[in-house]
Amino acid sequence: MFSPEAQPTVITEESRPSSISQALKVISCEELEPELSNLDVRPIRTSAELDAVYRLTHDCFLERGYCRPRPDGRLIHYPELDCIPETTVLIAVIDGEVVGTTSFTLDGPSGLNVDHDFKLACEEIRSERRSLAASWRLATKNSFRSQNDVVMALIKATTGMLLDSGTQTCLFTFNPRHERIYQRLLNMRTVARSGNARGLTNAPSVLMRCDCETVPERFRVGINPGTLFRAPIVSMRLQKRA
Repeated sequence: MFSPEAQPTVITEESRPSSISQALKVISCEELEPELSNLDVRPIRTSAELDAVYRLTHDCFLERGYCRPRPDGRLIHYPELDCIPETTVLIAVIDGEVVGTTSFTLDGPSGLNVDHDFKLACEEIRSERRSLAASWRLATKNSFRSQNDVVMALIKATTGMLLDSGTQTCLFTFNPRHERIYQRLLNMRTVARSGNARGLTNAPSVLMRCDCETVPERFRVGINPGTLFRAPIVSMRLQKRA
């Protein structure tokens, strides 16, 4: 385990926990399965869906106090990663409405989002010669009532696709208040700490790693444990329809 790079700063937040915080606490205590029959989790298909991701991320991060209001209502975080083949942007869709999103990037020439805040820790993990990826930009619609189902579906889709791709270690960054939740949920280990995430405000973060050997069985449904190759991952190369 790596030594912390920096201690998180003390932040001021509203006493009311964020909607995702509430959903994670419920999920970590129960063996929940998504119950929404009309919930579809899939990679984005159009530039309009990517724009919906930017808007949803803005609203969700604004609610958590991680960003200031933007005039255009969009938060474009790590834009250099959005349109590379190593990145997959997932959305949770119900009746045509995007109600949740998360993204993951396979390590490659462009690197990972976590390189910006945790470069030394990332390089040390790369020295282990493990197939590496990073998951980022988890957001759900604030007004949606079944957020537990959406968060769980996004997490299961991410872990499933990464395991199927042959990824051995996935890196995540979270607010420190979610640290123990993810330790219980996915057997993650804390790697390092940072006072504030790049491009955000009031956002101390912990870098956590999830290794394929320790992923709980309930997140392995439908996954071939013997997969050793990198399966095709839907990329973010958006093409205009003819």
